Amino acid sequence: MTVTATTLPKTIRVMVVDDSALMRKLLAQLLARSPEIEIIDTAMDGQFALDHLRRVRPDVILMDIDMPRLDGLAALDRIVAEYSLPVVMCSTRTTAGGQATIEALARGAVDFIEKPSVEALTSGEAAAEIISRVRGAVGARVVARRPPQNRPQTVAPLTAAPAPISGNSRATIEQIKKFASGAMPELIAIGTSTGGPPALEQVLAALPGDFPLGIVIVQHMPAGFTAMLADHLNLISKLEIREAANGETVRPGVALIAPGGAHLRVVQAKGHYVVTVDTRGPLISGHRPSVDALFESLVTASRGHVAAVIMTGMGSDGAEGLGRLAEAGAVTIAQTPDSCVCSGMPKSSIDRGYARAILPIEDIAAGIIACGAAGRQPRP
Repeated sequence: MTVTATTLPKTIRVMVVDDSALMRKLLAQLLARSPEIEIIDTAMDGQFALDHLRRVRPDVILMDIDMPRLDGLAALDRIVAEYSLPVVMCSTRTTAGGQATIEALARGAVDFIEKPSVEALTSGEAAAEIISRVRGAVGARVVARRPPQNRPQTVAPLTAAPAPISGNSRATIEQIKKFASGAMPELIAIGTSTGGPPALEQVLAALPGDFPLGIVIVQHMPAGFTAMLADHLNLISKLEIREAANGETVRPGVALIAPGGAHLRVVQAKGHYVVTVDTRGPLISGHRPSVDALFESLVTASRGHVAAVIMTGMGSDGAEGLGRLAEAGAVTIAQTPDSCVCSGMPKSSIDRGYARAILPIEDIAAGIIACGAAGRQPRP
């Protein structure tokens, strides 16, 4: 099930799970400030949460990761497998907390929030962000996922054919090949948000190690988490994946992820594509990093020689940028709404007529490979 206006209940029923009695109380009080949210239960650890789920059915669970007896990751596995309920993890920004957050997203958590301080909770400073995350999780498509297998330490370059394409996507892939033969993409740009980490995992793991074009990615995340996401994706992909650094050249077989809290843009420099990282610019489309910021920079930098992909996420960031790229002659691809955790971002692009092709998540890698086959290295 995807998030749409029609699937949102009049009252959002929330369970708060945290081993700290003070945090449970403050989080519950903060969420209750929203007239559309009702706190129906709290639990002191993952086991209590599972016990309570036998008698209550929340719309969203807000859950800590580090808890005694049964921690958030172990509880998440059972909640996703047995109840298919959307879970928003409450995480610290420490290295251990960040790694656990990435693991939780890979296992089926819909989203996460940075664990706020007591001061931020009591002052209400954290209210808008937490309420937004909880509201965005309602009705999300929840799918149990197997933990990915780490790749070998050395992987020979591949010239792999695309994975088998589903029947409904074959004609779309042929359309993409036709678009790409005219656009001659010189790089790939991907934008995603809620549900993005596992979607990126699925797409990037299916690309060959000798993929001929560079890739730039915006995933909505705060500072401190994207480097760990890149490390996680690097383990399961044959590509080299890392957090982007200002002034870095976009290279074939390398995927650069926008640092959390910073806009990623692409410019041309001496016949090469170079990324810029902006930590101080204003929010664009409500975000930093913003997919619109990346896509719109490519209108000038690539002159239409790009393939842009918009995937799962809440809201509409990236839609207008995708439209401008489509006008410039780029290949524009959107994920099918019914394969998204949250359908807002691709649906906004589709509804406005900006997506030249629409593919389910399992076939997006094949579409990207088709673009790579028709692509070319940037020229001065």
